[in-house]
Amino acid sequence: MRPLLSLLLAGSLCLPVVSHAAEPQGAELEYRVYVGGIAAARYFIRYTATDLRSEIALTAQSEGFVDWLIGWRSSQHAEAEVDPLSPTLVQRVSFRSTGVFRGQTRTAEVTAYPNRPAEWRIDPPEDPEPRTPIILEQTAGTLDPLTGTFLSLRQVADAATCPGKIPVFDGRRRFDAVFEPPQAQVLPVSTYTIFSGPTLVCRFTMKRLGGYIIRENDWNKPEDRDRPITLHLGTVLPGLPRLPVRVESELTVGSVVAHLVAARPASGATRMAALPPK
Repeated sequence: MRPLLSLLLAGSLCLPVVSHAAEPQGAELEYRVYVGGIAAARYFIRYTATDLRSEIALTAQSEGFVDWLIGWRSSQHAEAEVDPLSPTLVQRVSFRSTGVFRGQTRTAEVTAYPNRPAEWRIDPPEDPEPRTPIILEQTAGTLDPLTGTFLSLRQVADAATCPGKIPVFDGRRRFDAVFEPPQAQVLPVSTYTIFSGPTLVCRFTMKRLGGYIIRENDWNKPEDRDRPITLHLGTVLPGLPRLPVRVESELTVGSVVAHLVAARPASGATRMAALPPK
C-alpha cells in the first residue's frame, strides 16, 4: 500500500505557483485517503516556491484498522534549483525520504541531474524482496515524485492541459507517468472534502521501468499495473492556480480515493518534518 498511496498523492502534487517576490509562496494541504471506503491514511503537504527554487515536504501516516495492521509513517522532502529561463526545467534536485513500515525503517536519498545519471543511497541497501533491476542510464533526467509533478504540472497553471510524461525516480522505483488528454468534470458537494465545483481532470498510468517487487501480492497484481490514476484539479485558494482536490484509482482490492480536507496559504522556507508519531 505504501508505494501506491505515495504515488496517488505524488501524482496529485501539481502545485503550480509563480512568485516574483523574494519570499517563497505556496500552500499547505491535507488529504484523507480511503481504501474500499475505509479511512486508511492521512497526508500533509507543504510547498513554497519562487521562480528559482521550489521546496516540498510531505508527511503521511496510516490510520484506523490499517494503522493497527501496518503501522506506516513517512516523511519526504524535495528541493529543486529551477532554470530561470525555463521554469519547468531544473539544474539539480535533492530528495530525501524516511519511513517506517511494520516497525522497519527505510531511508532514501537521491540527487538528480538533467544530463547525467542520478546519485542515490538507500538504507537498508539490500531489499529482502527480489525486484526488477534499475538501469543506471535510465535515471538521467529524472525527478523525484514531489519535484517531478510540481515542475511538470506547473506548466498547467491556468491552461486546460495536462503534461505528456513525467520521468520519476525515488531511489527505489523508476517509472514514467504517462498522461492522457485532459477532460473536465464537476465534483458535487460531499462531506468527505472541502471542495465542490468544476475540475480539470488529468488521468495517467505508470510505465514501470525498474525497482518493482516481482512477487505478486494484493498491492502488486498484474491486472492492476496498467490501471489509470485520475487527478482532479480545482481552484481552492485565491491567487493560486488549480490545486489537487481528489485523486482516485480502481484496483482489485477496491477503490483508492484521496480527498482534500484542508487548504491554506503558506510562505517562507519549507523543511523536512519529523515522522508523525504513533
